[in-house]
Amino acid sequence: MLTTSSFTQSLSSTPLFSKTLSTAYERLSSGLRINKAADDSAGLQISNRLTSESLAKNQLRRNLNDGISYAQIAEGGLQESADILQRMRQLAMQSQNGINTDADRRALDKEFQQLKNALNGIAYNTEAFNRLPLLGDNDLLSDNVPSIGDTFVKGNTVQLSSGLRSVAYISAGSTNISIDIDSFSADDDLQVFTTSGRHLVGTPLSDSVWGTNNVNSTSDIKRFLFLPEEGYAPTASYDGSSLITSGSGTINGTTFTFSGDQHPGITTESLTIDNTSEPLIISVVGQGVFNATVDWDTLGAAGSGGNIFEAGPVDITATNSLGDGTDFINLTKTPVGLSDLDMVESDVLTFENAEVALQQIDDALEYVSESRAFYGAKMNQMESALKLNDRMHEGLMAARSQILDTDFATETAKSTQAQIVEQASISVRAQAKSTDEQVLGLLNNTVSQSA
Repeated sequence: MLTTSSFTQSLSSTPLFSKTLSTAYERLSSGLRINKAADDSAGLQISNRLTSESLAKNQLRRNLNDGISYAQIAEGGLQESADILQRMRQLAMQSQNGINTDADRRALDKEFQQLKNALNGIAYNTEAFNRLPLLGDNDLLSDNVPSIGDTFVKGNTVQLSSGLRSVAYISAGSTNISIDIDSFSADDDLQVFTTSGRHLVGTPLSDSVWGTNNVNSTSDIKRFLFLPEEGYAPTASYDGSSLITSGSGTINGTTFTFSGDQHPGITTESLTIDNTSEPLIISVVGQGVFNATVDWDTLGAAGSGGNIFEAGPVDITATNSLGDGTDFINLTKTPVGLSDLDMVESDVLTFENAEVALQQIDDALEYVSESRAFYGAKMNQMESALKLNDRMHEGLMAARSQILDTDFATETAKSTQAQIVEQASISVRAQAKSTDEQVLGLLNNTVSQSA
């Protein structure tokens, strides 16, 4: 008796979907024309390179936006500095008015001095979102001289060698510093300077301790001590007009209390500083060794002259070409402290002093305006680089899309065509199976009757 088992088995082994339909579904579901290397090996290689460049363009956009934010913060600090300088200029002009008494001018100078401190605060505390300092002027200190916190252990005694060198620096914003030195009967004298060479505390150049270290004039101290590697500005020059040799004194809002040179006799010298409005350099001039006990409440607020931040400049990534390398937009720090503006000793206590202060303020305003213009130009430069980067990225993504992405219209048409063909094939096979079964049924009946 004949059966249809072999026929139905061949039909059941036929796949329901063709390879064309399967590929179309894969591309439509993933959205990609290339899902594996076999789909388009050359296209896969090109698309991977374009993907890498696309990611680089996205990162460049973030870098440039960060740079613009950095410049905006710096420009904002300079704008506030300009506003303070304008108010100081008003006070100087008011002090020049002959109707004012000495008491009136002292009252005006109180506000004037507070505004000077505010200028320094902006210079040393303006920092970006990532804590990079934008303004300030102590690059040489942080690069070449250790801070007082690095040289000494708070509250403990440390032994060091004396000489013609910078022992440590105190950053702006430090409070309640005390320094006690014991030179063991040798002539080692404590000295305090600003980075511009202003001598605040210590012994005058006429003292023998300087002579034993080959310093007998202002040119000698400039040649042997006022060096960049010792933390001083390249333009530093000696100024001993405000030198405190003993007792208490206030300079630029900072009060120093100094025991004075105790040699010969008592060899211990002591110094206290209530707060620092600018970075200070500490030296112990002599030719021996000394013990130092140093204590403090706080050391320099963030961005106020410590050596924990990069000094700058900041390089903002502008382009990244595999052939030409990376280009950068350079943003330098802007020093706008009182020493940079040449306003450390300015006041409006007299008509003459107010006149000098006016000239200093006008020079400072010009400098601040130039610095603001610098940051404005850099922001425009970064905006242009950002626009160019976006245009290039748009073209790059279009090229990548043409290679990698699915053409939905084409793949939908292919899948529809494959479905129609597949369904028609199934229908034909079903009809063929039905006809074969009818023929086999007739043959079976014929065989049965013959038997």
